Amino acid sequence: MGSAPGNTKYLFGMLKPHHKMYIAGFLTDFAIMSYLVAMPFFVFRQLGGGAAMSGTFGAAQGAAYALVCLTSSRFVLRAKNGLNWAVTGLLLNTLFIGLVPFFRSFWVCGFLGMVGIGGLALVWPALHSYVGGEPDRDLRSRRMSGFNLAWSLGFALSPLLAGRLFEIDYRLPFVVTCVLNVTVVLVLRSLPHEHDHHGRETAEALEFHAEADRASERFLYSAWLATLMGNFLAQVARTVFPRRVEDLVAAGELRLLWESAPSPELMERAVEKFSVLVFSLSLVSAIVFLVMGHTRFWRHRPGILFGIQASAALAFYVLGSTQSLVVMAFCFVLVGLNAGFSFFSSVYYSVSNWQLKHRRTAINEGVVGLGGFTGCLLFGYLAKSYGLSMPFHYTPLMMGAALVAEGALLRLRKSVAGGRSTVGSSQ
Repeated sequence: MGSAPGNTKYLFGMLKPHHKMYIAGFLTDFAIMSYLVAMPFFVFRQLGGGAAMSGTFGAAQGAAYALVCLTSSRFVLRAKNGLNWAVTGLLLNTLFIGLVPFFRSFWVCGFLGMVGIGGLALVWPALHSYVGGEPDRDLRSRRMSGFNLAWSLGFALSPLLAGRLFEIDYRLPFVVTCVLNVTVVLVLRSLPHEHDHHGRETAEALEFHAEADRASERFLYSAWLATLMGNFLAQVARTVFPRRVEDLVAAGELRLLWESAPSPELMERAVEKFSVLVFSLSLVSAIVFLVMGHTRFWRHRPGILFGIQASAALAFYVLGSTQSLVVMAFCFVLVGLNAGFSFFSSVYYSVSNWQLKHRRTAINEGVVGLGGFTGCLLFGYLAKSYGLSMPFHYTPLMMGAALVAEGALLRLRKSVAGGRSTVGSSQ
């Protein structure tokens, strides 16, 4: 791809490469969140489904994303230019997601959604690997912060528009997805090759950062599991919980806090109400990315992440029964805090090894998809069989088991490394 000639270079030539990546990240997630916000309500209203069908859609798409990520991790290292994979994935996403609103078959729409989201699995590992190619660790962290902040702001702002557009015409969010995807392709075509932009890491730099990099290696597997659980909760909140909002609005039972009767504004436009919740989840993730990119206190300290995960599990317990929109928003904030903290940690540890960073970011994204798959499938089935509240109330037990497994992985990796612990390292 290289430094692309023609119009794309003219349009974006005044921007630095990392600024172009920020734009690409923002637009890509703005595009896909338009689809993700619309899809559950498309299932409810156009396909006549419920929470189980919406959860199945989310699970199938998560499975496709995970499968493509984990499969591509075996060959992406051989690519001469990793951004070529990103362009291919965006074009696939545009084509298949753009076809979804033209069909009314669960199977056809499910297939189109799976291929479209599977295409995204070629996009994000390439983008994260490009940003993570910066040799300087602190500058890398700041660039990762800027990139993660950009895409999470796209995630946060998109629902506010998508919810309104869906209420006007259910096809409009899909149009937004396709138009923005094409714009991102143009941005990526204007970028220089990664090696021309970052250069290659020197032996002296590798030696200087060796101890901190070994610590990141020891935390990698437990961070991946934390990311799986973080996306497990976030995707359930996005794909299964909308059914509860829809039901509460339809029954006139949604409250702002605990008032005896709802205001007229809470008895209509469920999509817009839900979009506010998703906005709060994504916004707090963006703030977390900003803070983590400019600090070191969180590096190689598992206790902080364990506490955040526990708070997100308790938030899910509350979501299982609350009728207050304000309480729901606070719970979504805690879920977003967990999703953001776990994801930034795992992607930071994934790029610590320069030679394996594209492969590991692909695995990390595969873990993200696997979390969405298991969460949506499990919660969709349990909600259909035992009621929507039941799986939310049992989330603390699931998270407790995950925390035990994370602790075991951390001890195992320390034991295998055979070196002294670097917990609390500020390198």
